[in-house]
Amino acid sequence: MHRRLFTTIAATTALLLGAAGTAAYAEGDTLSAPEVERLLTGNTAEGKWDGNSYRSYFGADGITIYQPQTGERLTGKWRVDEGTGLYESFWDTVGWTAYAVMRTDEGFAWSLDGKTYPFAMLEGRNLRD
Repeated sequence: MHRRLFTTIAATTALLLGAAGTAAYAEGDTLSAPEVERLLTGNTAEGKWDGNSYRSYFGADGITIYQPQTGERLTGKWRVDEGTGLYESFWDTVGWTAYAVMRTDEGFAWSLDGKTYPFAMLEGRNLRD
């Protein structure tokens, strides 16, 4: 659901600005589970997914709010798998989807199916009202 939702949200829709596949990173720059938890909890990712700007807030209660630049906000769930270190999100339309979170020269990127999606982190809940 999340893969489809993020794509749908990016098309109509998590933390650096940029186009998919443009973030440069070296092996070993994948964040660990505790690093992902600290990075996301209580903060907002801002980026572009397939060229569409978005912001996503990650509540300490496991709720995430996705806000595309244009369109409706969506509410889902998030967690970090302690065993794999992967960030996982849940959206009703796609279910659970897992992403590696990478540290890049420019900030951070989600990594899924060989593509990277850069994003920046904003402190606190920073959705557009």
